[in-house]
Parts: sequence; C-alpha cells; structure tokens
Amino acid sequence: MSGFNYTEKKAAISISILIALRMYGLFLIMPVFSVYAKTLTDTTPFLIGLTLGIYGLTQALLQIPMGLASDFFGRKNILTIGLLVFIIGSVIAATSTSIYGVVIGRAIQGMGAIASTGMALIADVSRPEQRTKMMAMIGMSIGMAFMLAFITGPPLSALIGVDGLFWMTAILALLALIQLHVFVKEPKTHIKKAFSFSEFIHTFKDMKLMSLNISVFVLHAVMTAIFVVLPLILVEQLNFAVDQHWKMYLPVLLISVVFFVPMIILHEKLKKYFLFIFMALIGLAISQIMLAYFSSNLLVIAAMLVLYFAFFNFLEASMPAMLSRIAGEKYRGAAMGGYSTSQFLGAFVGSTLAGILMQSSYQHVFYGTAVLVYIAALLVWVICKR
Repeated sequence: MSGFNYTEKKAAISISILIALRMYGLFLIMPVFSVYAKTLTDTTPFLIGLTLGIYGLTQALLQIPMGLASDFFGRKNILTIGLLVFIIGSVIAATSTSIYGVVIGRAIQGMGAIASTGMALIADVSRPEQRTKMMAMIGMSIGMAFMLAFITGPPLSALIGVDGLFWMTAILALLALIQLHVFVKEPKTHIKKAFSFSEFIHTFKDMKLMSLNISVFVLHAVMTAIFVVLPLILVEQLNFAVDQHWKMYLPVLLISVVFFVPMIILHEKLKKYFLFIFMALIGLAISQIMLAYFSSNLLVIAAMLVLYFAFFNFLEASMPAMLSRIAGEKYRGAAMGGYSTSQFLGAFVGSTLAGILMQSSYQHVFYGTAVLVYIAALLVWVICKR
C-alpha cells in the first residue's frame, strides 16, 4: 500500500473486496459440485463439466461489451447491473433440481461480467505509477478468494447443502452491491472513448501480451478441469467424504503460501518476469502428470496440490500487473479486455474438456491439462529467449 494516496488506497481496498466477494461465491461450489451434481436429474459427465465452466463462456462473451458500456453509462451503473444479474443466476441455480437448471443459472451468473469494468474503474482512480500495484492487489484478492473457497466450501456444503451455497453466493453478491454503493466512489469524469478495434487487435499481435493471454487461458482451463474430476476421485476411489475435503485443502493451501510469497518477492526483485512465468507453468505441468500417475495416493495428491496452488496463486497475482506494465497507457484498456476474455474462456474450455475426457478415465483429464500447460510454457520460453 506504500505510495498510494488516500483515494487510491480506498479504491484499491474497496474494489478488491467487491471482486473478491463475487469470485469467492463463484469458486465456492468448485470443490463439491461434481459430487453434488450426481444427485440432480439428467446428469452426465459432460454436463457436470459444462455446468462448472459455462459461466466462463458468458463472461468471455460479455467482458468487452460491458467494459465498453461502462465508458458511456458509468462504471458503477454497469457494476450494479452485473451484480444484479449475478444474483438472479445464483437464485436460479439454488432453486433448480435438474442439472439443466443449474447450467442456466451458472450461465446467467457469468453474464454479470464485471471484471473488465472493475479494472477500468481502478484505472480511473489511480495514477499511472501506482496502477500496477493496484492491479496486483486485485489479482491477489482473487487468489485469496480462491483459497478461502476451497477451505470453506466442503464444510459449508455439509451444513447448508450445495443449493445453500448458491443462496450464499447470492447473499455475497448483495453484500458486494452494498459495498459498491457505500464505499466505492466513481470519479465525476473519466475518459470516454469509443472502442478501438485496432487497439484490441494489437493486444493479440504483441507476442508478450499474447503469451499472457494464452497463459491465463491455460491457468483457468486447468483450474476448472482439475476440480471437475478431483472431488470424484477423492470420494469414489479414495472413500474420502466430501465434507472432509477441507482437512486436506487447509494444510495444502497454508503450505503453498510458503512457496507462493517468496516467488512473488523474487520475481519483483529480479525482474525476470517471463522466466518466472515459464518456471511456474513447468511446475503446474509436473503437478498434472504426477496427479495422473498417482491419483490413488492421497499423500501424493496433497503434495501436488501444494505445488498447484502455489503456482496458481503466483500467476494469478503477478500476470495482471505484468500485463498492465507491458501494455502501457495506450493499450491498457484493450489489453485488460483481451486478458479477461482469455481468462474466462479458459475456464469454460477446461471444464468442458474435463467433462468429455473423464468419460473414458479420470486420469485422462490430468494428461489433457498437462499438454495444455506444456504448450503455454513453450510459448513463454520462446518469449524469454527473444
């Protein structure tokens, strides 16, 4: 927080909390939904994967349009609409007894696509020299929401059921809405500009920006794919009751912080940004191969999840800041739009791919994610060597 003025500090904290509340709600069902889905009517492996990831598709389609709309109609107005849509989707999912109803609810949740608008609001209230740190705070808040969801999701599902988790998600979004209107102050004026297609295309022609887009696509594809299949492995193959999964996730996540924090510090100190991304991706790939080979060993699963969470949270926190730095003032908005689109599209592709692959074998999901990560690592390695 050093270097922030009062307005920047208040905005960074408020927007981080707002986005974290919403993302916590989205992540909350991930460690338990695959098991719960088998109690719904019409369930198939493909539909389990689709349900977990469909929010990513609607998010990806609407990130740029809603970010553009916020230029003309105001950031808070679009954030309000997005949160209300998210609440509606959560209620639909909570009241559904068929998996098709939950698919529809999750799709509507994703239509409240406010990530790019939140990033734009950060840009509105921050000075250029502080913006990278503010973007990093947003990334870290999402990482913390992710970790907290995996610790609390299993025991909460035992107390209130997975339908209760959807109700809780709606309540959290309502709290985020209150947070928005009580604590977030939108500048009276901000730059209104028409969407520049040439700027958006530039972000996909620039190899450094493109490598970050591909990396975040793969990162979220792996995340959703893992947690389509892992809860089923724990319950069906290892007889590890879903409401007890927090007993593994809690120590795993705490130990992962021991690796994650030094990586953040070293990566900023040494300024070898793409080298650290490459190393993190290779670490992710190794964790996927090991999960495929040793999916019947709980200790190995726990050890590989330590690696997975450490590298996931490092990349989730560091890449938005890198993107903001690389894109520069002119292309930052378009780059954030492309990055958010890639991130959520990855979530959709990963879970859908997992739904297809696990019909033949749960282990095939991990082989598939390993291939995706190795491809991303190869591209980043090429960027490192340039």
